[in-house]
Amino acid sequence: MKNNLQMDRRSLVAKLGLAVAAAGLSAPPAAHAAQTVTLPKGAVTVVASVRARGGKEAELIRLTEALVPKVRQEAGNLLCQAHQGLEEPGLLVFYEIFESAAAFEAHKAAPHTKQWSVDIQSLAAGPVEVKLFEALA
Repeated sequence: MKNNLQMDRRSLVAKLGLAVAAAGLSAPPAAHAAQTVTLPKGAVTVVASVRARGGKEAELIRLTEALVPKVRQEAGNLLCQAHQGLEEPGLLVFYEIFESAAAFEAHKAAPHTKQWSVDIQSLAAGPVEVKLFEALA
């Protein structure tokens, strides 16, 4: 049952995201302010960044693109998106939302997250920088 609820929630989040994106394409700019998605109280937003060593950008991106779908399947993950810098292609930024601090802790302990951290050590120019935020009303 939990998996069904999780899939229903993800489906809703995906549909809301698509609806917001579609509305943004056709609606006037003032309409954007009225479009919202409410996060659960205590939701944790993660903004993380990592910079590739010179010449290692493609490999870091490949490993990251393999990680993202696994994170999206985690219980308690509401959003996981990786971004590549337009002006700095070797800079990757993650934007993730977890429904709770416990879900974020489970994410950090997940085998795929730990393996990614090990795999990128020779590819990253430094440590992954992580900033945590809690959703407000």
